[in-house]
Amino acid sequence: MVLPASQLVQQLNQKKADFLDYGKEIKKVYKIYQTALQHWQAKTIAEINGAVDSKTSSWGARPIEPWQQSWRLPLGVKWSCRQMALDWAKAQLLNVTVVGVDGSQIVPTEEIHLPVGVVQAGWFLNPHSPDSYDVNYVKDVVLELITPAELQQAEQRLRQPQTYRFQERYIHLRRFQLELKTLQQRMAEVKGSALLLFDGSFVATFAESYAPEWQSEYVNAVCKTLSASKECSIPVVAYIDQSKARDVVTLLAHLQRLEPNPYLSDAQLFNSVLTEWGDRSPLFICDRGGILESYGHWAHGIGFCYLKAHQGYPVRLEFPLWIYDAGLLPSVISWVCGELITGQGYPYALETADQVAVLQGSDRQAFLKQLQVWAEDTGIKLHFNRKWVSKQQRR
Repeated sequence: MVLPASQLVQQLNQKKADFLDYGKEIKKVYKIYQTALQHWQAKTIAEINGAVDSKTSSWGARPIEPWQQSWRLPLGVKWSCRQMALDWAKAQLLNVTVVGVDGSQIVPTEEIHLPVGVVQAGWFLNPHSPDSYDVNYVKDVVLELITPAELQQAEQRLRQPQTYRFQERYIHLRRFQLELKTLQQRMAEVKGSALLLFDGSFVATFAESYAPEWQSEYVNAVCKTLSASKECSIPVVAYIDQSKARDVVTLLAHLQRLEPNPYLSDAQLFNSVLTEWGDRSPLFICDRGGILESYGHWAHGIGFCYLKAHQGYPVRLEFPLWIYDAGLLPSVISWVCGELITGQGYPYALETADQVAVLQGSDRQAFLKQLQVWAEDTGIKLHFNRKWVSKQQRR
């Protein structure tokens, strides 16, 4: 069945007031926090540090990079045409190896009675060498098959009462781990100036509702990646579009003694500050508390800023603080902007990695068919859903 558009439009019209009321409430809160932002961005880091209650353990965000007059740090370049922007991007990325990694998965499905899944990470590497700037690239995938035995062992090791939800959640965990492991592998291979990009956040707040055993899996994967970045002196950046993070909002709530608001995000707040493409906020230390407290020495070692990358809300960039300490932040920002220009609003390396990694419905069917053929060839008896078998026989 297709989506009944007429019913949807009817429902939207009937519930129009809900959308308007929600928007009014957000605007009211937004104005309050905008006033707070205007006030505190005119202060210094020392003044902000002195204004937060000493009893506050988690500030949300701690400013670390000085600013002049506001929380808007312009890129400082403009172009009159796209070709000039492309030329600038090429100059920034020349001899800089950029790697993007993204992932996809096939979760256990009802077509087969045994639980089996697949995760894969796609990666794209471009050294941007002078003699072959746009052609001397590499793209590939790394695939991991997750067997019924692996799922059973994981179920015994990780607490999760609902079996089906466990399998789906475990597949997503394995995808996350594979993406970061692939980043680490590329890190160990690249030479000279390099930038590695991860599509997602290094702050695994999404895992806070999970059992401690699950949280540890995510935390260990992130911390290994951050440590490898520091040991190899290779910058790694987490790129988050449409971020819902509220770290600066939390800081302003502490400073202005405001009631916390769960609906306003940092990206919404910075949208009126970062008005020109390439504008960014100063660097903040992520001080969110929660799962970050289990990050060891990385608990206060992740920095973030917001960057105006397109016409929408600013994107969030996260990275290990050693990048700032080493004086590499300006270069990293320029490299990211170069990628954004090449990708027309989204980092080209991540866009390509996504295209390489993505598994669609046709891939799931091909996976099941290959599994069926392999089982028949090896004499292993697998029970497939009769409806699925019937469909394959008709095709």
